[in-house]
Amino acid sequence: MSILIGIVDDKQINRVTVKEKLLKYPEVELVLEAKNGEDFLEQLKDFPASKIPQLVLMDLEMPVMDGIQTIALASPVHPDIKFIVLTVFEDNEKIFEAIKAGAHGYLLKDEPAINIIDAINQVVAYDGMPMSPVIARKAIAMLKHSGSLPVSEKENHSTELLLSEREMDILKELATGKSYKAIGEKLFISKFTVRKHVSNIYNKLHVDSRTQIINVAQKNKWV
Repeated sequence: MSILIGIVDDKQINRVTVKEKLLKYPEVELVLEAKNGEDFLEQLKDFPASKIPQLVLMDLEMPVMDGIQTIALASPVHPDIKFIVLTVFEDNEKIFEAIKAGAHGYLLKDEPAINIIDAINQVVAYDGMPMSPVIARKAIAMLKHSGSLPVSEKENHSTELLLSEREMDILKELATGKSYKAIGEKLFISKFTVRKHVSNIYNKLHVDSRTQIINVAQKNKWV
C-alpha cells in the first residue's frame, strides 16, 4: 500500500518540482497540495479519514501561516500525520523551532528524489528523524554547545555495551546525517538490513528519533 503524501508550499513551481521527483516512485501517493498552512488545515477539515496524508512535506517560509506554526497547530489535532520540513533554509534557530514544533525530519529542497523517498520511509515505517547532512552537522554542533534537547535518565555510558559492533557502526553513520541507502553502501549491507539495525538501536537506547540518537551519541562521546 502506498504512503499517502501531502505537499505544502506557497510556490507552485516548488510543488511541481517535488511532485515530479516523487511521481516515479509507486510507494508514495500524492493526496493533498496546499499553498500555505491555513490552506492545508482548511483542506483537512473536509478530508475523508482514509485519504488523510500520513506524511506532509512542509515548506517553512510561507504567507498567511508558515510551516513551523502549521506543524505546531496540526500536530495535536492530527497526531497521526508526520511532518518533514523541506526548505532552502539552514538557519540554526529554524532547525530547533521546527523540531520543537513537532517536525519528524528536516531536508533541503535540493535533495535528490531517492533521498526524499528514503526519508519518507524512515519516518513512516520506523519513526526516524532524517536530516540532510548539512542540517545534521548543524544539529550536532548545536547539541555540543547547548544541550537543548532532553536526554533520558536511562541513557548512560553502560548503554554502549548493549549495542553490537555493527549497531555502533550504524549509529555513528546516523549521527552524520547519512541516509539508510548511503549507510548500506558504505558498510556493504542492504538498506533493509540497516533499517532493522536502526530499529534495534531505537529499542536498546529507549529513543524514538534520530535527533535523540545524536544526543545520546554526543553525551557518551561515541562520535
